[in-house]
Amino acid sequence: MRIVVVTHVMPYPADSGTRIRVARIVAALHRVHAVMLLSLEPGDAEGAAAALGVPVAVHPARARRGLAPVAVAAETTAAVWRAVHDWGAEALHVQGTFGAAAAGLGRARAPVPAVVDEGCVYHLSYRRAATLAPSRLHRVRGRLRTWRLQRFEQAVARHADAVVAVSADEAALVRSLAPSTRVVLAPNGVDADALKPSPPGDAVLFVGLLSYAPNRDAMTWFTREVVPRLGSDGPEVLVAGRDPGPALSALTTTAPRLRLLGFVPDLAPLYARAGVFVNPMRGGGGTRLKMLEAMAAGKAVVSTSIGAEGLALTPGHDVVIADTPAEFAAAVRGLLADRAQAARLGRAARALVEARYRWEVCLAPLEALYASLEPRGAIA
Repeated sequence: MRIVVVTHVMPYPADSGTRIRVARIVAALHRVHAVMLLSLEPGDAEGAAAALGVPVAVHPARARRGLAPVAVAAETTAAVWRAVHDWGAEALHVQGTFGAAAAGLGRARAPVPAVVDEGCVYHLSYRRAATLAPSRLHRVRGRLRTWRLQRFEQAVARHADAVVAVSADEAALVRSLAPSTRVVLAPNGVDADALKPSPPGDAVLFVGLLSYAPNRDAMTWFTREVVPRLGSDGPEVLVAGRDPGPALSALTTTAPRLRLLGFVPDLAPLYARAGVFVNPMRGGGGTRLKMLEAMAAGKAVVSTSIGAEGLALTPGHDVVIADTPAEFAAAVRGLLADRAQAARLGRAARALVEARYRWEVCLAPLEALYASLEPRGAIA
């Protein structure tokens, strides 16, 4: 089968959760099918083509003014279908709700089988963001945006031939929106062989793209609410991720042991220094690749319930769950003081990802999905 994969991010370099997932999906599909990638984000198409082993085209997406919650210019939609036509594609794989909107799936069923990956659930992130908004007016506006996006994502789910979810909870959410649409579970995974476990260190570590608002909120909350509870002689807090923004950067003046490191191409030395990996997420959705990578590195993880959602974790065995600043600080202090317990948690976490979260296991359902799609004819 010939497949066009449409993504709103250029998966090269693969330096964020979404970019990593797109790159892995392209690799999984390319093992059996002829694949072309269309990126709606500018980037190094030649580098991506060399890394992925498939043709890569770029058409930067343009938004249009309008009342739609995801408003994409007609020329962007035309570019998607031109790629499908020129590639002679028999199926379309779109990344997320934005990719689905670019393909016009919010309005009508596609002329070839269309699969939406990791989409139709972004309204959950909007709902959480509304809950965290600073004022009543912002919360009301956030709830309205959530309602409008949910309606749009329901239309996308109903027009899709299949939706790929990353967790059982998100699969259930999609089924509630579109009971007649096929939903396939293909979780996020990790390259466990690329990450070697190391014994507990003495630092606290967070890894995540800080231009992503839920990551930035997580570390702002952690720095303001948890770090002071770790004591004046507390551990160094190492934060690896691009674009922390002025508000988070300003907190280094009141939290002198906070180290904003920017993008770090090789994380191995940071994992070696980490005694605890923290995942203090209060928003967003999906399953966090940062969690899986830290677990593969054999690190003890302290996470909020939201940060750990969608993963088959057992609190106290392979993760510590803490949702209040006091609980979070106590968990971090306890693991830094008890390295034997931190090592036990890290070993259990590593065993879990080896058994359940290798990419080849997680994405295997895609093969059966595409084998079962029935063609609808060529694009005129």
